Amino acid sequence: VSAPPPCPPKAEEWFAHALTEMTQRNLGGHFNAALAAWTRLESACKFASPSHKLSAMGRPKQVSQWIQGARGHRGQPAPIVTKPREYEGIWWGWWDSLQPEWRKKGEDGTWEVGESYGEWDDALLHWGPNGLLSVIASLYFWGCAVVDSPDLAERWERAVNDVSWVLE
Repeated sequence: VSAPPPCPPKAEEWFAHALTEMTQRNLGGHFNAALAAWTRLESACKFASPSHKLSAMGRPKQVSQWIQGARGHRGQPAPIVTKPREYEGIWWGWWDSLQPEWRKKGEDGTWEVGESYGEWDDALLHWGPNGLLSVIASLYFWGCAVVDSPDLAERWERAVNDVSWVLE
C-alpha cells in the first residue's frame, strides 16, 4: 500500500485528527496497510467512543505522554522515540500483555500469524480513541525513529505486520 488511507466521510473528529497526525510522515507500505486495517475496523464500529480502554500497564511512556497531551489536540508535536531499541522492548512487552491466551509464539519468539484462531478477549478488543488507536500511535512514534535505519526498521515492520494481522 503506497499511500495512507483517506479519511472516511463519516469519521468522527477524534479519528480524523488521529489519522492526520499518523500520516504526517509516510512510513511506507506496511504502516499504510495497518492504517487501512485500523480505518476499516473503526468504520465498522461507527467511530464509537466506548468507555472501555486498552491496558496502560507496560505501555511505552511516549503513548502516555501523547494521551495526556490530548492526543495532539493541544498542538503538541508527536512524542519522539530517542532510544528505539529500548522502546522496542517496552513495546513488545505491552503488546504481548494484550494478546489472548490462544495466540502462540513461534520458536523465534514472534507471534504466529494464521496458525490458530480463537475469540478476541477484552484485553485487546477495544476500538475508539481509548482503544487500538494507542497501538497505532505507538507504532507511528516508533516508526518515525527507525524509518531511515534499515536494521531497526525491519524489526519495527515485524511489529506493524503483527498489528495488521490482528486488525484484519
